[in-house]
Amino acid sequence: MRPIEVEHYPFKIGEDECVIDSAISNQMKELFSNSMFSDHLREELPKRLYVHYLRARFMFWDEEALRSKGFPNANLYYHGKEHAVFQTTYDAATIMRALLSRGDRLSSHLTQEGVVATIIAAMYHDTGFVYQKQPLANFARMSPVHVEESKRAAVESLEALRLSSELDMEKLKKLVVIGIHGTYFPYDEEATDEGRKLIDSLPLEDRKEAQIVRLAVQFADLGGQTARIDNYPDGLLRLREEMNACRQGLGDRVIGESPDEVEKKRKEFIKFVVDKTVGKTGNAFLGTNDHSFSREWRKTSASSR
Repeated sequence: MRPIEVEHYPFKIGEDECVIDSAISNQMKELFSNSMFSDHLREELPKRLYVHYLRARFMFWDEEALRSKGFPNANLYYHGKEHAVFQTTYDAATIMRALLSRGDRLSSHLTQEGVVATIIAAMYHDTGFVYQKQPLANFARMSPVHVEESKRAAVESLEALRLSSELDMEKLKKLVVIGIHGTYFPYDEEATDEGRKLIDSLPLEDRKEAQIVRLAVQFADLGGQTARIDNYPDGLLRLREEMNACRQGLGDRVIGESPDEVEKKRKEFIKFVVDKTVGKTGNAFLGTNDHSFSREWRKTSASSR
């Protein structure tokens, strides 16, 4: 069975937040209307997950307010709520809807906890940039530790805003940690080894699901952001500015300085990283290479030739 056609995050930076909130709420209602959830959970989960969404979103409030006042250390020009919460939450719900619609062996590995964990991990995956309690600190410099801090933020939120007693909370927290761990970039040998240990600590029957959660969150994060309609040039230039704020000259080296250099590196990144990693995941998850994420990657590549 071919999955339902679902669209990746369709909004640009600066979109009316009421429009985005409504779209995310609708995605979660659609997701949790699936027959795998009990009548009670179909009613409760969209509401409870929306509270988590608001909590994750407002964790970025201090940095955003300081940045609007020109504080130089408030510098999440890219990893603000637009990517960290809006885009990844929307895309994670999109991906889970598509996976569940398959109704095959792949989707059969997913449980209620795995679906919920994917959404929670996606919406909290970058909160580590703002989780620390020093609002005047250099936010961008949290980059090296933000994944571990995001894990802490997500688990804390799960314990504070408890979900239904129908869910196995210990399993849910472990899957959330595994999902967030998958957003390390680059996902190098050290991250891979640690991720393998996290998955191997689960009972054997949960490990395939954990791999799906990890890959789904990676896809929502990296695949979703590279398929955004404002990723080039706006997103890249914002990322360059943020990386320069993290370490002087870092963004110029990674992203490039001249328009030609930026474009060359962008095309190489899509070809050698996105297509070969999250691209393969997306094609496998969605059952085709003709889906909205890959169409956006191809479109942006073709338009620059």
